[in-house]
Amino acid sequence: MTHKQNPLGSYIYNMLEEGKGREQIEAILVEKGHDERFVREMVGETMKLRYASRRSHGLLLILAGAGVCLISCVLTINTSFSHGSFPYVLYGLTTVGILLAFAGFMRVF
Repeated sequence: MTHKQNPLGSYIYNMLEEGKGREQIEAILVEKGHDERFVREMVGETMKLRYASRRSHGLLLILAGAGVCLISCVLTINTSFSHGSFPYVLYGLTTVGILLAFAGFMRVF
């Protein structure tokens, strides 16, 4: 069974992605003839879905960053006697992991 997306919901979502504010979107939809209460509820629900999507993407980035940091830690401990790749593993992978985690925090908050 497939679910079809609500065209009004996708229209609101696209306007949110374009950077339009809640009041501006509500005004546009009321001008098009939609009921004011329905518009308020629809915009609110679409905003909740948008933030939930951003939050889940951010949490995946945080998890990926933590995984990269863990791999960096394990590789640093295991290859501590090999001085050739030590700085790349210790500083390179740790930096990548921290950047991924901070990118995730930016999406969540």
